[in-house]
Amino acid sequence: MRAAGAAAAISLENERLDAELRARLEELRASRARIVEAGDAERRRIERDLHDGAQQRLVSLLLNVKLARREAGRERAEKASGALWDEVEGQLRQALSELRTLASGILLPVLADRGLGAAVEEITSRSPVPVEIEQMPAERLPERVEVAAYFVISEALANVVKHAEASKASVRVAGGDRALIEVSDDGAGGVTLEDGSGLRGLADRVGALEGRLELDSPAGRGTTIRAEIPCG
Repeated sequence: MRAAGAAAAISLENERLDAELRARLEELRASRARIVEAGDAERRRIERDLHDGAQQRLVSLLLNVKLARREAGRERAEKASGALWDEVEGQLRQALSELRTLASGILLPVLADRGLGAAVEEITSRSPVPVEIEQMPAERLPERVEVAAYFVISEALANVVKHAEASKASVRVAGGDRALIEVSDDGAGGVTLEDGSGLRGLADRVGALEGRLELDSPAGRGTTIRAEIPCG
């Protein structure tokens, strides 16, 4: 009876510990997801602040400079300080371009407004390496999934341009119960998840959403990055 009682007590204790472990794992998953969502929300806030604040002020300043130059008279302005006017306008255009690039790198506005397909089209249109969009979901994915997919595609294509020595790449995204994201190139291959913080960060982001990131990169035969993220 003592042995049976001890066995029963051990069994109950194991069940309690197992329940605590499951609860803590669930709490960890939820907290990781909240951290990712909070980061995305902060990115959206920064993008809006840049677009509505500094970017609009630069546009307004550039317009005012052009109007002031026109009112001063082009001939007289060119004689007096044409080079200075040109330099001011050039610097304003450069600052505006850099600010727009920075804002789009934080989070594309088109992603929230028009969805993943439009955002991917905008990314690929700027890529110096030809990129074929093979498939996109017909309907919008959950916001957190779209944002994660956007960063997977953006980081993968950035690596193609910087490191892959590829002549072409492709992007494919399928919806459903689980979103499937795939980016492939015909470059040098030989990439691992340990090669840079960008890929490790993608793996963490996908993992925080209960998904997984896989890398297939045999040397000399290109690289394929696959991500699978639950949509539920």
